[in-house]
Amino acid sequence: MFTLTYYEAFMKKQIFIFSSLLFISSQLYALPRFALLKGDANCLGCHVNPTGGQLRGPGGVSYAINDLPMWKRGDSIKYTGEISPGIRLGGDFRSQVLYFSQKGPLGVTGNDTTYLLSTFHAMSLAFELDIKATNTLHGFFRYDPLGITPTEGWALLHFVHSSGEIFQSTEAVTNAYVKVGSFLPAFGIRYDDHTVYVKGGTANVSGFNRQGFFWSPGYRDVGAEMGALFFDHLGIVAGVFNGSEQNPTLNFSMDPSNSRAFCVRANLSGEIVEDLLSGEIGFSRYIHNQFTGNMNLNAAHFALRIGPVTILNEYDFGNNIVTSDIQTIAAKANAFCSEAAINLTKGFDAILRFETFKDQDSTGATITQVKNRIMIGAQWFPLRFLEIRPEYRLASTTQRTIISPNTQQSIKENTILIQTHVFF
Repeated sequence: MFTLTYYEAFMKKQIFIFSSLLFISSQLYALPRFALLKGDANCLGCHVNPTGGQLRGPGGVSYAINDLPMWKRGDSIKYTGEISPGIRLGGDFRSQVLYFSQKGPLGVTGNDTTYLLSTFHAMSLAFELDIKATNTLHGFFRYDPLGITPTEGWALLHFVHSSGEIFQSTEAVTNAYVKVGSFLPAFGIRYDDHTVYVKGGTANVSGFNRQGFFWSPGYRDVGAEMGALFFDHLGIVAGVFNGSEQNPTLNFSMDPSNSRAFCVRANLSGEIVEDLLSGEIGFSRYIHNQFTGNMNLNAAHFALRIGPVTILNEYDFGNNIVTSDIQTIAAKANAFCSEAAINLTKGFDAILRFETFKDQDSTGATITQVKNRIMIGAQWFPLRFLEIRPEYRLASTTQRTIISPNTQQSIKENTILIQTHVFF
C-alpha cells in the first residue's frame, strides 16, 4: 500500500511541477515603473485598460516605437495597430528556454536528491482586440489559442472623460469609468512577472504546495469595477466579483453561499521633482466570505523613482487565503516583494528582486516558508516591440514533507531562463 502511495504521489508531483514551471513569466503585465516615471496614478497614458496591462493605446504604441527600444530600424514608426477606424489589433507572443535545479529531498523518501529540468517553452500566443465605439465606450477581447490563459473580455465606459461625451473632466475628477466582464481585479502592484510571491508564485519540486497566492497566470474573474482619478494624483478602484479563486476559468459562480468577492485599491502618486523624483503609496484589500472561510487579503505598496532607479515594494498579508496551488487554504499567509531597476542605457534595464513568503495552518504551524528568493536579471528592448529577458533566481525554502507533515525540509533552488517577448 505504501509503495502505491509513494509512486502516485511522486508522479502526481512531477506532472504538477513540470506544468507549473512552464508558466514562469507567461503573462504580459504592464511595467509599473514606466508609469512611475511621471508619477501617474493610473495606466491610461499607455493602455486601454485603466488598471494596466494588455493592449496599448496610442500613447503606449508611441512610447514602444520612439522611446523604449535601444535601436530604431525599419519603417515601424508608421505602425498604429489600427486595422480600421476605431478597431485596434494587438498581440502578446512569448517563449523561453528554462533550466531549473533543486538540491534537497523530493519530499517522499527524505533522501537528498538533485532534480534537473531544461526545456524550451511556448508560453503565450495571445491576440487582443479593442473596439472603440465612441471616445468613451470600448469593448476588449483577448484570446490565446494555446489555452495557457483563460479568454478575457470586457466593456469599458468612461462616464467622466476629457471628451465630455457624458460628463466633462474637471480638475477634481480627471477620469471615471465602469468596467464589466471578465478581467483581473485591481490589487497591489501589477508586477510584470506573475511568478512573484505576492501574485501567483511558482512551484518547487519538494511537494504539492506552491508558494504564492491565487493570482494564477491569466487570472480573471467575472464582475464589475468602478474607478476614478481625482486631482490627477489619487486613484480609487472598487470591484465586485464572483470570487473564483479556486477556478478562474469559470464564467459563473458555483458557491452555494452566493457570496461575492470585493476588491478595493487606492493609490496616491505624483512627480515631486520633474524628471528626477516621483513616488506612489497605496493600499489594497480583497475579501470573500465563503463556505471555505472568510478570506481577506491585504496589500501595502510603495514605489519610488530617483533618476534612473525605480523601486517597487509590496507586502501582502491575510487570513484564510487560497494559495497558488488552489487546493490549499492557509489560515495565515504573508509575502513580500521588493524590486529595483536601474536604466543603464536606452532600452536596457538591470533588475534586482528580493522576495519572501510564509503560510501557516490553523494551528499556527508553518506549511511553507521561503526565507529568501533573489533574482538578478535584465530587460532588454533591442528593437521596437521586442523584449529579451534573461534572469537568474536563487531560492532558499523550508517545507513540510509529504509523509511527515510535522517535519520541515530545506530546499535550494536555482533557475536560469531567457525569455523572448514580441508585443504589438
